[in-house]
Amino acid sequence: MTQKILFFLLFATATFSQIKFDANFDSGNLSSVETTDSISYTIRTVADIGGTWFYFRISGVENKLIKVTIANSYVNRAMYSYDDIDFIRFTETESPRNSYFEKTFEKDTVFVSYYTPYSFNYLQKRLMEWGNSDYVKIDTLGFTEHNFPVQEIVLTDTSVSDENKFRVWIHARTHPGETPSSWHFDGIVQELLRDDPVIDFYRKNIIFYLYPFNNPEGVFYGRSRTNYYGVDQEREWNKPDNETASAVVLLKNRMKEISLEKNLSVALNLHSQSAPYPTFWIHTAISTSDYFYQKEYMFSNLAISDLPYFLQSNYRESDLRDYFPESFMWANYGEKTLALTYETPYDHYSNGEWVTNENLFEFGATTVYGIAEFIELSAPERIILDNANAETSGNWEISQFDVNYFGDDFLYSSAGTGTNSVTFESPKLKKGIYDVYAWWTASSENASNTEFEITAAFNQNIIEKSQKVDGGKWNFVTQISLDDSYKISTTIKNNADGTVIADAIRIIYNGPIVSVEDENIASNFELYQNYPNPFNPSTTIRFKLSNSENVKLRIFNSLGQLVDTIVERKLGEGAHEIVFNSTSYNNLSSGIYYYQLVTETFSQTKGMVLLK
Repeated sequence: MTQKILFFLLFATATFSQIKFDANFDSGNLSSVETTDSISYTIRTVADIGGTWFYFRISGVENKLIKVTIANSYVNRAMYSYDDIDFIRFTETESPRNSYFEKTFEKDTVFVSYYTPYSFNYLQKRLMEWGNSDYVKIDTLGFTEHNFPVQEIVLTDTSVSDENKFRVWIHARTHPGETPSSWHFDGIVQELLRDDPVIDFYRKNIIFYLYPFNNPEGVFYGRSRTNYYGVDQEREWNKPDNETASAVVLLKNRMKEISLEKNLSVALNLHSQSAPYPTFWIHTAISTSDYFYQKEYMFSNLAISDLPYFLQSNYRESDLRDYFPESFMWANYGEKTLALTYETPYDHYSNGEWVTNENLFEFGATTVYGIAEFIELSAPERIILDNANAETSGNWEISQFDVNYFGDDFLYSSAGTGTNSVTFESPKLKKGIYDVYAWWTASSENASNTEFEITAAFNQNIIEKSQKVDGGKWNFVTQISLDDSYKISTTIKNNADGTVIADAIRIIYNGPIVSVEDENIASNFELYQNYPNPFNPSTTIRFKLSNSENVKLRIFNSLGQLVDTIVERKLGEGAHEIVFNSTSYNNLSSGIYYYQLVTETFSQTKGMVLLK
């Protein structure tokens, strides 16, 4: 005989042979449970528009096998926790198909959710922690229909006048079941509160207006996409105030208030999606403008350039609909405010890596740097050099063709003898190690051997890069060690086999020169930090030899065990690049590895991180 019990939040309890299901807590979602044998259970959630969120507790399960099907959700390997804090994803064996799991639990009580919860009460805890910072002011804009506060975080360095600061807006959790977006948001705040000279520069130059929950009552009552009354607040931005959910009215009025002082430069709308990849929803040029369309791509490219989990092919385009927040911003502020929806997934990314809170924090960090680079905010230890301020010689054409350039345009020259040149020069930099990157638009017509001539003091490196590929991203060029305070200049010439692009250069401080011994080693050879790092599945190891020497390049694991010798031969003077691909080795797990360069006179070792 089938046992079946229906219940709602205040009565969310079902007991079967001492096994009890309930969702009587903040963000819980469970509507009904049925079983035929007290081993196999079918549950249903409180459904709303496209609702998928579930979060429930099972008690009395220690050392008991149970099998659960979630009938009206679609989840790829849900999460569970014994303490309602640390959530673990079910293994492939435990969850062999979507919306199902089977497991013998080790403890009496377990919590199960679509993804790690980020509840209303957890947010209050985080707000108390963040509010201890001198850079944070927390306020309440007003209250929802069920008397939940719509809370605001204003984050900036108040010791500096607000007058000339950029304004940035970020709101999240319009759809309450989209908890990855809250961990993304959390990562943004964490990065903005770091004790770091670059972040400190950003706080002095930007006011961040941050809204963690657009729909706090929907979060508390465990809804997926609506508020308590079944309203999708994402589609409320074009209605009269008296027909609009109060949380949306509060946000609209606050945005108007801020924009009366100064227009927002960037406004991000954080969401999550069931598709197995992150995305930006880029609005078409026909529904916005050609200029805005390019700026959407520019921001998206910058935000993901240092993020291994997000590919440009993940972007999606759509016409701007008048009920979305971005339409409200477009109608009121036009091209002055870059407004985008940013979605993170629940399960895994395009590269196969599974979603975790830790890598969502990485999304948060790269979002911060993407914002700063989009508004071309150049910090002393994170320099941005655009072609608009570069020194040109010869005949260079200016172009706005393509969407993957940096700034307002880029320079290009057809192949020649090197008489056409562009030089990007940094301010004077302090002693230390610096990574140099270049940005270009890619095309099959571009050169495969564009030369980047990097000069610092009396040292010069010439690095060749193909500009046929890797467009719309920061491409690592080289690493420079400054033994004193110098400028770094990068010169691009047209002595190449195709069109040469000169767009933008980025220079990032990577730490001090550690010791005199390191400087002596660098005079004989230079072993650079691998890039990218962390990496998956491959990374490039670069080094430079002052003389022709016999060389060994070896990879070790964290225990000091040899993984492989990837180079063992005589190499000539100059720069060398070796690609290390982790897929060439069976069962190479995530973790710290070391690469060691050994020559006839010196050896040096550096660490790198594999994230699978």
